[in-house]
Amino acid sequence: MSTLEPAPTYATDGPTVWQVLGPVFVLSALLGAFVYQRYAASETYVKEGIARMDKEGPSLTADGCVDAALEWFNGCEANSANAAVCEQGIKLVAFHCLKAAPRDEACEAYQGSPNGRWVYGKCEERGQRCVNKRECACATVFRSMESFCINDQERVQL
Repeated sequence: MSTLEPAPTYATDGPTVWQVLGPVFVLSALLGAFVYQRYAASETYVKEGIARMDKEGPSLTADGCVDAALEWFNGCEANSANAAVCEQGIKLVAFHCLKAAPRDEACEAYQGSPNGRWVYGKCEERGQRCVNKRECACATVFRSMESFCINDQERVQL
């Protein structure tokens, strides 16, 4: 005759899996909705900037386009736009301003250097020091203008 051992017992007085993971799922969904809303607002702000540059671009000089693009970028925070979306959008906004009129004079006088460091000097001349070289809107606009001129005023390579 064999003896049966009693089945092991588990503690059941702690929280269940759903009590732990449920709030995590709810917070994830709320955070996702907030992030999507902010992205959608940012995308709208970029579209409005493009439309504005298409309209104002013909009456602006190349330097005026630089100023207008930087003004647009500086309004990102006030319009609850995501900084990363604005960093990418400034290239598009600058292109739409530049392509709105021929920029032959600006491109002929264009003095870019092969290493690309000239943009930081241009920004300092305008009173905009690039602290973070990778995320400097002013430098991005000048590089967009360089790309625009190099590509026969047809595109800005993003």
